[in-house]
Amino acid sequence: MLYGRSLSRCIIACFCVLLVFGCGSPDARKTKYFNKGKTLFGKGDYVKASLEFRNAIQVDPKFSDAWYMLGKIAMKKGNTREAFGDFSKAVELVPVNLKAQYELGVIFLAVREHGRAMEKSDLILHREPGNTDGLLLKGAVLVAKKENDKARVHLEGLIERGVRKPDVYLLLTTIYEQEREPKKVENILLRGIKANPECTSIYLKLAGFYEQEKRDAEAVDMMRKVIGLEPGNLAYRISLAGFYWNKGRVADAVKELNDIISADEKNEDKRIQVAGFYASRNRFGEAERELRQGIAIEPKSIRLRLALSGLYLAANRGGEGIGVLKECLKLDKKEKDTELILAKNELAKALLATGETGEASRYADEVLKTEPKNADALFTRGKICLMKGDGVNAVASFGAVVSDYPQMPMGYVLLADAYLINRNPKLANESLQKALTLAPGSRAIQREAVRVYAAQKDFRKAEDQLRKLIATNPDDIESRADLGDLFLARGDFKNAEAEYSILKKRAGKLPIGYVKFSGLYLARGNINGAVREMEQAVKLNPKSEELFFALVGLHVRMKQYDKAIALCDARIARNPGNDALLNLLGQIYTSQHNYPKAIESYRKIIGIRPKNWLAANNLAYLICESSATGKDLDEALSWAQKAQQIKPDEATVHDTMGWIYYKKGFTDKAIESLSRARTRAPESQVVNCHLGMAFYKAGDKAKAKIYLTKAVAGKGEFAGKDEARMILGRL
Repeated sequence: MLYGRSLSRCIIACFCVLLVFGCGSPDARKTKYFNKGKTLFGKGDYVKASLEFRNAIQVDPKFSDAWYMLGKIAMKKGNTREAFGDFSKAVELVPVNLKAQYELGVIFLAVREHGRAMEKSDLILHREPGNTDGLLLKGAVLVAKKENDKARVHLEGLIERGVRKPDVYLLLTTIYEQEREPKKVENILLRGIKANPECTSIYLKLAGFYEQEKRDAEAVDMMRKVIGLEPGNLAYRISLAGFYWNKGRVADAVKELNDIISADEKNEDKRIQVAGFYASRNRFGEAERELRQGIAIEPKSIRLRLALSGLYLAANRGGEGIGVLKECLKLDKKEKDTELILAKNELAKALLATGETGEASRYADEVLKTEPKNADALFTRGKICLMKGDGVNAVASFGAVVSDYPQMPMGYVLLADAYLINRNPKLANESLQKALTLAPGSRAIQREAVRVYAAQKDFRKAEDQLRKLIATNPDDIESRADLGDLFLARGDFKNAEAEYSILKKRAGKLPIGYVKFSGLYLARGNINGAVREMEQAVKLNPKSEELFFALVGLHVRMKQYDKAIALCDARIARNPGNDALLNLLGQIYTSQHNYPKAIESYRKIIGIRPKNWLAANNLAYLICESSATGKDLDEALSWAQKAQQIKPDEATVHDTMGWIYYKKGFTDKAIESLSRARTRAPESQVVNCHLGMAFYKAGDKAKAKIYLTKAVAGKGEFAGKDEARMILGRL
């Protein structure tokens, strides 16, 4: 159980309350934005609420209560740094904003700044001696400092004065937990329930206590009471299932989950949460089954398909995830349907992540045709332009974002990237400063600023920004890693090693320190050292495919193919249905020119995932390269055609198709397919080589020379490059 074990979490969770603000501002627009924001906040729509509060601040930058509400939203999202910046701004503008002062006190308490937290309590109580939040904050600080006698007297005194808030009892519980007085813990929680018979947090705390004491039946009883108090809150039933699961009572957990579904089989929210439960416990099959069954019941559900696609994408089954998203487009939905637009946006993002910029752009454009100001689609279009180095259109896209959503910090960050592509560092810095002004406490924005500074080669500013982040939180391992990476990029191996060494110590059992040292050794040319470090990283996180693939890649780089193959075989034996591992094995065999074994791997993939276009394409190409018989080339062509049916716009597939036609002697068809490939990948050395060879075979020496020259001009090595040079020598 997670309930109540962290004092800071308990305080933050229990003390956060919605407050009603007065509407004394004469500015009607400001009031309108603010009130709309409060309504959205109450509904849990924090994204839209944030935009409304930022609009209010744009009207009146000194609107303290709007800054306070932005802080509340940041807290709801778990972004304490950003919340701290917002609350600080609120009290800077209006020092007597006691709500914001209190929230700052809670944050100080959470980061163990006990003195500063007590200062906030004293400030509140000096202004309002009977302020309940201020009194509770004082008690919480005393508990955190383990001044238990003072805390006990203070908190019991509050109860005697009629303060019966749950937090009083929960704080007293913490005292008795620290003193290892289980009977007193149970007693104070029972007193708390008597005073607050409908407070779920106390029941949950008591359930956690019973669990710790191995009184499982009583723990379940408390959780059942919580469910009875809030029967509509699915989280409690999911928590009960989690309790059973963690106790090894998997059958009871599954029964609880099945009961949730069977009570209302058409309820999409319940099914999605149950699937999430299974997915979080690496039970992918069960999660997939729940969502598929839901789709069978509700065949036109986009929400369930969005959840299923997310499951596939998270499991590195991108092709299936994209396929499910494409199913959404075939449903009978109007173009303006909110869920259909969401599906198109998710599809565009998924395609962009796989490098399919053309198709991603098409879906983003479809959304923008329906909703010209859709932020997600504008972001996607802008990111595509950034990937292509098209600074002009990237500026247009992100300029539209910040114009329509002026309070969206990330829009300004990416606009800065676009300005950098256009070689306009002045406007890039101006845009970046706007982002930092909008979200002064946002760690994410500050890290983005580091990236932009580094892109400008302004390493001093990047280093200063990172050191500020680390000074604020010395345990910020991501910023520490970024600082090491910054030194590594500058070729400063000594300082990079120093930062990575600290990272190793602070990261504990996380593999990141070893991963960074692997990169450092690789940069120094010590590939054996790189392998040793990566092996340690894999030991720390043996389930990580990314780390495993990196380790195998290092062995391949050293031409230690036997070791790479042995690692893959061992992992495949434990995960026989993992097509990504089989694909990796196929690539290794291809590197060895062991085409029969590579072909065997790709056939296995297709047996598992019949719609895996990449496996079908690679199988076709390898058959084509390893045999010249008509029968084998016919088989290769059939696989290439299958890949093309699944992935009709993929340049690689058109190249494979064209090369097979070339080998079969169908020169016109070869040129047709290879020209399509080059349209989609004009810089590909392989595509240019194949197209040049096809024109040479057709007798068009002029065009052959153009494409073969482009192919051999690149630095990369590829099969056929020597032959291309030889033919160029004849032209």
